[in-house]
Amino acid sequence: MVKGLLVAAAALAIAAPASTQGRRAQLATCLHGRNETAEQRDRREKAVKVARAINTAEVVVVGPPKPRYRRPEELRFIPPLPQGFALQFDTDGETYTFSIKDTADACHFAIFSDQEKFVYTGTPLTGARVVPVGTR
Repeated sequence: MVKGLLVAAAALAIAAPASTQGRRAQLATCLHGRNETAEQRDRREKAVKVARAINTAEVVVVGPPKPRYRRPEELRFIPPLPQGFALQFDTDGETYTFSIKDTADACHFAIFSDQEKFVYTGTPLTGARVVPVGTR
C-alpha cells in the first residue's frame, strides 16, 4: 500500500513539471501579446482594420418593412483579411455579429464585434468546461 502511494506520488511529481513545461511552450507560441513580433503586430492591426471597415460599411439600409444589415459580400471597401485570419459573420437583417480569428495562433486570438460597433480582441478562457443544461 505504502509502495503504491509512493509510486503515485512520484508519478505526480514527474507529471507536474512536464505539464507546466507544456503550458510554457504553448504560451511561447502565442502570436499576439507580450512577445508579439512586428510582423504579427502588423497582421493583427490589419485584421482590426477589417473589423472597423465592416462596422463602418454596415450602415443600416432603410427600407420596407424595416431596416436591415447586409452580408460582407454586399459591403463595399472592405480590405482583404491578412493571411491566416478567418471571418465568421452572422446576420438576421436586424442585428449582426462577426469574429475574425487568427487560425495560425496557438492561443486562438480573435477580434469580434456586432451592430453596436465596439471592436473587441481576446483569447478564449482555458480550462472552461461546457455542461449541457439538465446534466451534472
